[in-house]
Amino acid sequence: MKKFLIETTLFSVAIIASVYFVFLQADGKSDPFYSRTTTPKQSSLILGSSKAAQGLMPEVLNPYLETDIYNFSFTAAHSPFGPSYLSAIEKKLGPNSKDGVFIITVDPWSISSDGIDPNDENQFGESKSFMGKLSSFSSKPNISYLLNSYGDNYIKILMNFSLMEVHDDGWLEVFPPMDSTSMKSRIAENIQEQKTKLKNYKFSQTRFEYLKKTIETLKNHGKVYLVKLPVDDRIAEIEARLLPNFDEKIDKLAKSAAVPYLNLMNSDTKFTFTDGIHLYKDSAKDVSDEVGKWISKQ
Repeated sequence: MKKFLIETTLFSVAIIASVYFVFLQADGKSDPFYSRTTTPKQSSLILGSSKAAQGLMPEVLNPYLETDIYNFSFTAAHSPFGPSYLSAIEKKLGPNSKDGVFIITVDPWSISSDGIDPNDENQFGESKSFMGKLSSFSSKPNISYLLNSYGDNYIKILMNFSLMEVHDDGWLEVFPPMDSTSMKSRIAENIQEQKTKLKNYKFSQTRFEYLKKTIETLKNHGKVYLVKLPVDDRIAEIEARLLPNFDEKIDKLAKSAAVPYLNLMNSDTKFTFTDGIHLYKDSAKDVSDEVGKWISKQ
C-alpha cells in the first residue's frame, strides 16, 4: 500500500510538473489574449476592442508620447465598456501610476449590448469570460487563465505556430492572406455578420456610464484621449444604423469630461483593412502615426 501511494504521488507530481512546463511555454502565439494577462502592471494603456488591438501600435506611438504605452485591448465581446473591463483595467494599472497616457478607442458596439435588457449589467456576457473572472492580469504563467479560459488543446502551446501573434507591447499582429479574393470574402462575411448582430444589439446607457467611469478613473492616473478608429465605409453604415447619434454623443462626452477626441473616420488617408473592420498592419502604422502626432499637439 505504501509503495502504491509513493508511486501515485510521484506520478501525480510528474504530471503536474509536465503541465506546468507546458504552461511556462505559453506566449503571444498561444491565443489572442493570454499574453496580455501575464505582462507586468502598466502605467499607460491603449483600450478598446480588436480594432484597437490590431490597429494601434505602441512601437509607433511611444516616440510621440515620450513614454511606453501597452495595448490592453481585446474584442467587442470581451472588452466593451462595463464593470468587467473597468475592473481588469484597474488590475493592470500600476498602483502609483500618475503621469500615464490612456488612449480609449470607442465605437457603437462598445457601448451596446445584446441582452434582453441592454442596461442590466448582470446580462453582460463578458462577465462570464476571463475578463470577469481573473483575479490577476499580470501573473506569469497565468494558471487561472490557462486552466479555465484557454480554448485550444495545450499541445498548441508547444507547437508555437499561429496565424497571429501578440507582441510584448500588447499589439496583435495577424497574418491573413491579402489577395483581393480573400479580402473580398472576409469583408463580405463581416458585413453579413454585422447585419446579423444588428438585430440583437441595442444602445446601453449602462455601458455608456461605464465609459464615463473609465475616463474619470484614468484621469486620476494621467491624460486621457478618445479615438474612433476607421472602418470600411460599408461597416460604418451598419454601425451608424446601430447608433445614429454616436458621434454627437461622444463629442458631447469628450467636452463634458474635458478630454480630446479624434474621429479618424474623418481622415483623408486611405486605409487598408484585412476584413473591413481591422486595419492591415501597414495602415495600422499610419493610423498610429496619425494618433501619435495628434496627441503630441494637444
